[in-house]
Amino acid sequence: LDFLETELVVEEVYVASGDMVEAGTAVLRITDSSLREAVRELERALMDASLAYRQGVTEYETGLLDAENTRRKSLIAAQYAQTVYEDAVAEAEMEVQKVQQELQRAQEVLDEYTAAIESDYYAAEYEVEEKKAAYEKNVALFFEKLDDYGYELDDDGDDDPNTFRIVKADGRSGQDTDGEATVLELLKNEYQENKEEYDQAVKDSEAATEKARAGIGEAADTLQLKQLALQEALITLEQTKTDAQSEYDISVITGEKAQAVYETECRNLQETLDRLGDAKEEAQEQYDLFMQTIGDGCIYTQSQGTIWMVRAAEHAKLPTDGILLAYSDTGSVEVTVSVDQSAIASVTIGEEAVIVTEGYEVCSGVVTGIDPVSASSGRATVSYNVVLEPQEGAEELPVNLSAAVYFGISAAEYEQMTQEWSREAETPTGSGKREKGEARGE
Repeated sequence: LDFLETELVVEEVYVASGDMVEAGTAVLRITDSSLREAVRELERALMDASLAYRQGVTEYETGLLDAENTRRKSLIAAQYAQTVYEDAVAEAEMEVQKVQQELQRAQEVLDEYTAAIESDYYAAEYEVEEKKAAYEKNVALFFEKLDDYGYELDDDGDDDPNTFRIVKADGRSGQDTDGEATVLELLKNEYQENKEEYDQAVKDSEAATEKARAGIGEAADTLQLKQLALQEALITLEQTKTDAQSEYDISVITGEKAQAVYETECRNLQETLDRLGDAKEEAQEQYDLFMQTIGDGCIYTQSQGTIWMVRAAEHAKLPTDGILLAYSDTGSVEVTVSVDQSAIASVTIGEEAVIVTEGYEVCSGVVTGIDPVSASSGRATVSYNVVLEPQEGAEELPVNLSAAVYFGISAAEYEQMTQEWSREAETPTGSGKREKGEARGE
């Protein structure tokens, strides 16, 4: 019961050394409190082991499903590894092409702005020169007709030429019977409109030109950013190829090993479940052993015999190491003989022998054990203990008798030899090796 953590306390000891006991005799009783605590400990251990096993069954079944899913995914990944590789590379290449197109458009915008500034595009776009020429032409025509008709402009103390009045040159007034003033007024309005159009064209051209100059700077910045983006896209493309190739290789290798990995995982799951099952069985066995051994609080003898030793003491802890109770078993007798070092090499397990005790019938025996550790009494004497199990003729042998053992011969051969010894009246010198031993209870 050394698997118990609970200390069993002896309440009462019923036997002592020298007592004759029958099979099933109560040896001692432990206290009810320590018995209850030990039972609770074993029940808890059994419950924990059972719960762990049930949980292990669930995890085992889940693990099998996960392993199967992993195996299938690995096989599918291996099957489509080339497609995944090509898709990843194609996507990265499309990004490079996209950035290249954006870079080209940025370069075109910069070139357009630069060309527009260098070619004075916006002056032509807004017809600055044409409108200037029309203005200058109509101004010249107006002043030409002004002189021809004998008129002049009266500023009327105002510096704004748009408000000058057309008057007769000699200061005379009168009706404009020929419509000269009307023509001059029309010409004046015409050149003033030309002047406004020209001024507006100049403003629009200058504004567009200024915007183009700003656009050049912005386009140059955009171009630089697109150049950097292209470099990054090219680097990403190369990295994608490397990563995709690595993923491809891994997928292929994983697919090739998928079945082996699956089988290994299944074995590991089974081993884990087996360990939990073993732990549950061990907990059950320990519980059963405890209940069988001391379930009612008492320990009993398993056979009849004479008590040799009892290590238990009342109101003390029950010993869990070494021998608790030693008693002879009259139903099982063995013979231990001390064999000299010079002869031990010729003795083998299973060898037949003859056991002779004074006053009893001769019986046969078989060697069942040879102690590998010598039982030396000094440097000059080295011997080894050999154990024999009596066979036919041992039913009437009591324990604690001295015996002579003859190795290597049968009982019939011994009887024949003793008859020859009697006739020859001399010490036997046959092939048998005679060693004295002692028969004792187990």
